[in-house]
Order: sequence, then C-alpha cells, then structure tokens
Amino acid sequence: MKLKSFNYFVGLLIIFLYSPLLSEEKIDIWKNKKEITTDSPRQEEKNDQGKPDLLSSQTIQTIEKIQIEEGSQIKYDGQVVYGIYEPANFDFNLNMWSATKAEDLRSSLKRLNKINLSKSSNEILEAILFSFSYPPQGMDEKEFIDLKINWLIENDRIELLESFLKQNEKFDSKSKAVQYLVDKNIESGDIKEGCKQIKFIDTSIKDSYLEKFKIYCLIFNDKKPEAQLLLDLLREQKQSSKFYDDKINFLLGVTDKTNNKINEKNLLNFYLSSITIANFKYEPTKKTKTEIWKYLNAANLIKLED
Repeated sequence: MKLKSFNYFVGLLIIFLYSPLLSEEKIDIWKNKKEITTDSPRQEEKNDQGKPDLLSSQTIQTIEKIQIEEGSQIKYDGQVVYGIYEPANFDFNLNMWSATKAEDLRSSLKRLNKINLSKSSNEILEAILFSFSYPPQGMDEKEFIDLKINWLIENDRIELLESFLKQNEKFDSKSKAVQYLVDKNIESGDIKEGCKQIKFIDTSIKDSYLEKFKIYCLIFNDKKPEAQLLLDLLREQKQSSKFYDDKINFLLGVTDKTNNKINEKNLLNFYLSSITIANFKYEPTKKTKTEIWKYLNAANLIKLED
C-alpha cells in the first residue's frame, strides 16, 4: 500500500466522508485518493507556500528508512518517536502531522469512532495513525500516545496493541495497555496466555495490579521462590492487601485455609476468589461487571436454575 504525502487530517476526512460509499475493493479507495491529491503544478506550488517550513534534518525522504528493531526505542534527530510501521513503507514521513492541528485530529477521530468503517478504510486509518511520526501542532507526545492506545483498546485491536508494546519500550500509558491484555486473557479463561504478557512488565511500570498478577503467574508456572520474593517486596512497599496476601499465602502453601469471601473489586481478585474457594458459587446481579460476566461464562461458572 502506497500513499502520496499529504495533510493527514485530509486523509481522515476522506475516510469519514467516503466510508458509507466505500466497498471492500482497495482500488476504489486509492482512486478517490488520487483524485483528491492530484494537483496542477501551480496548485502544488500554492499549497507548498501555505505549509510551515521544516528543517531538512527533521524530514525523512521517501527513499530513506528508519531502522526498526523489535524492543528498541526509535529515535530520529535525538527525539523519540512512537509507532508500529515504518513511514517510508507508505510514502509517509515523520512530519506527516505537522500541518494538522491537534483539535482537528481529536474531533476527526471522535467522528470516525461513530462510523462502521470498511476493512479498507480501517487499513488506511491504521497506516496513518500507527506509522512513526511526530505529534500534530498543539499536542504533546503523551497525549498523542494516549490517543493511539485508547483507539486500540476501544476497537479491541489486541494484535496491534501487542505490536505497539513490542516496538515501543517505554511510554506513560504502558501499564494501561498491558492490563488490558492481561484482563482480556483472564476473562477468556486463558491464564497461560495472560501470563505471557508479563514480559511487558518491566521496571518502568509501577502498577500494583500488574505486579500482583506477575506474582500469581510465577506461582502458576511453579516458580514459588521467585513469587515469594516479589511478594515480600510488594508488602514492603505497602502495595499488597489483606485479601491478596490471604490468597497468595494459600496458593504458596504457607497456609492451608483461606477466606471464603468473594472479592469483586477487580477481575484479578475475582479470579483468585474462584480458584481458591472450594465449591465456588456466585450469583451475578445487574451490578456485576462485564468482564466478570465474561470470565464466568468462559470458566463455565454460571449456574442456571429452571
């Protein structure tokens, strides 16, 4: 997929305006793009006059490429940039958002979220959003990353979210992204897969929920001495709780009894309740969280009476 460089706010508008008319054929979309981006030489010269001057050291030409290696932070001209795709693959550059105002991007994404986009339109949107680039005018890097992470979560793009975590080592909303992946696996009853996500929990993440899940995963994988060490550190930092200590001590074999109270504060607590209480029984109510309903269903814990 190749796109000519243009104002990427215009690209979002194209998706928004044409999405009800788009078919699943990619060629129709590219035809629309060519009609919009093809200008006469005079028109191109006029458009260039209205664009901000960019330092040559900040701009990636089409023939140049960023060296992208999994797990390494990408830097260009001394500045860290975040994304998944190499911009040159789509004929983009790092300054693709430079002519776009932050408010325009925010409002366009809100409108797009209300539309059921075709597969081809989603491909265009993802290429624009997740190619490595600097943020638009008036938006700092933190908000730009949060915007990307929130979009992935709201659209349940698990594979793309994992790719983003693999490609970008440190960013402010990393714990939110990892917890989403962890909870998705717990609610589906796939704890083994969920425990694979602890590879993303590094020293840059200060999150007691994820630390607690990491400790449980060590027990799950029969690494109890390591789990005990991390539990002691968690207690020393006063990040544990009576409920969690009770459940983990029982799973570690430190105690042979555990409290039978069911904790619904979060999905991890509910899961620990379900696996430690003998003859576990739970009656969901209208206030029961969606993720707990999903876990009950996946774990076959819903009991229906006539």
